[in-house]
Amino acid sequence: MEDWILRNIDQQDWLSLVFLFNFFLLVTLKLMHRNQFHYFIRIIDSALYFKIYGKDKLRLQSFTILGTIFLLVNFSLLAFYFFNHNYSKFNSFKFFLLLLAKIICLVVFRYLFLQFSFKILNIKNFTEVFQFKSLTYQIQISILTFILFLLYQFSFLNIEFFNMSVVVVIILYLTSQITLYKKYWLTLKYNLLYLILYLCTFKLAPWIVLYSTIA
Repeated sequence: MEDWILRNIDQQDWLSLVFLFNFFLLVTLKLMHRNQFHYFIRIIDSALYFKIYGKDKLRLQSFTILGTIFLLVNFSLLAFYFFNHNYSKFNSFKFFLLLLAKIICLVVFRYLFLQFSFKILNIKNFTEVFQFKSLTYQIQISILTFILFLLYQFSFLNIEFFNMSVVVVIILYLTSQITLYKKYWLTLKYNLLYLILYLCTFKLAPWIVLYSTIA
């Protein structure tokens, strides 16, 4: 009970603004792109969404930009809760902003470096489709993450609920990625070396570096 009281008294004011900001992003997505959002949230039928909007891939359109910001804020919340539970000194708004800034810089750098690498390897067309689908899955999962964190932050639910939420999110993420890699395995197996390099260098290493700079 003490954890719940401390969490709401010390953090609720600025965390409320963070949740409100993300809710505003979600509403803006729906209002600006009604049809696309309608197909987007049909998670069990993602194939239809990819068929209709896949041709746009990762172009910097407003839906992609807003969705990515929504995703990054939710991921920053996840990282904040993790550090807050494991290192009690990391519980301020300043720390959350630092996390968010580092994650955004890391993602932008990673994206630019990937685009450069894929262009040199002459696999840019394939990777655009692959990245578009991967990003779509991640934004869809982040909507569920947002709802779970909202329940956790503004209710009597305890740390066990948070841990369970994280497990659910991780399972969904891994399932979506495995499904994606399985679908494109015939193409990926001929570039196995690049795939291993991609997973180790661009999927895992950046987050290990992020953790090491904070913890």
